[in-house]
Amino acid sequence: SKKKYGIPRRTRIQPEEGELEDVDFIKNSRSVIVVTRGGYIKRMPLKTFESQRRGTRGKKGTSSASEDNEVMHCFTCNDHDTLLMTTQRGVAFGLRAFQVPTGTRTAKGVPIPSVLPVKSDDVITSVLTVSEFSDDEYVVLATENGYIKKTPLKAFEKLTSRGLIIATLGEGDRLAGCQKCTDDDDILIGSKLGMATRISAEKLRPTGRTSRGVISMKLNEGDRVADMNVLPAESSGYALAVTSSGYGKRVDTNEFRTQARGGKGVIAIKFKQSNSDDEVSCLRIVDEEDEVLVITAKGVMVRQKVKNIPSQGRAATGVLVQKLDNEDAIASVSLVPVPSYEDKE
Repeated sequence: SKKKYGIPRRTRIQPEEGELEDVDFIKNSRSVIVVTRGGYIKRMPLKTFESQRRGTRGKKGTSSASEDNEVMHCFTCNDHDTLLMTTQRGVAFGLRAFQVPTGTRTAKGVPIPSVLPVKSDDVITSVLTVSEFSDDEYVVLATENGYIKKTPLKAFEKLTSRGLIIATLGEGDRLAGCQKCTDDDDILIGSKLGMATRISAEKLRPTGRTSRGVISMKLNEGDRVADMNVLPAESSGYALAVTSSGYGKRVDTNEFRTQARGGKGVIAIKFKQSNSDDEVSCLRIVDEEDEVLVITAKGVMVRQKVKNIPSQGRAATGVLVQKLDNEDAIASVSLVPVPSYEDKE
């Protein structure tokens, strides 16, 4: 009977503090996110792409039946990260990575306006992955006409899918890059015609969200800023330069000395004489142990090891990193950190 065999309850039932959110039910996996020129976005598991050798044609990464499907951004992140998406007009939107719908390797993706209220005539120019909004970090932005600004990351903590102004731009200017940095870091800015300048982040005065910024480098006629990178303090890595026609090389970052803001910079890469209208597609900071995902405008992806791309001097023209079909060009180069990039099942 209950009186004879019954024992008091050994477990205690307590009220749960806090509420469960969507993020608590989702595994923090590594993903590749692709944004196309026509305004489509999709998320794929990183293990979709195996590493390949330098100079191969690669795998089809997204359907490209029209010019609208040219890939603009391709980057890796964790599914729990916040994506700080910036448009060329200087508006920032916040979105959790797991909120981006998943797609297969050849899928087109979903229209960005279905996940973010981006205006039809505006374009996402950079996407920043943020794990936490810390006090000592900044967002540094560079524009194509050579302006640069630094704003505390904390200013974007309340960023939502509704959007916030991240920079006030001059007429005809567009955002070229958006990165996180601290005061100990240096900033490396590369131009389309192969020049680069390295400046100290500490020398940049922090400004508010709506400021325009200051001149970063003096550009030659017809030149514009192609890429901006943050060099961590005492970094001994490489700057990976890749041109739109598929040539690339690594340059030791020590070859770029720190300069005062507003200078012309130094040569970062020269172009092949047979291809004089070539231009820099990316100038990205990498480590020898890293892997990169190179993606073309027509959506062909190649994942390859950085150490297979030779290290050369600033004035060298590089080697063929990826073979391109006619009228194709390198659109984006994304870094794939090697440790723990594939989740164990």
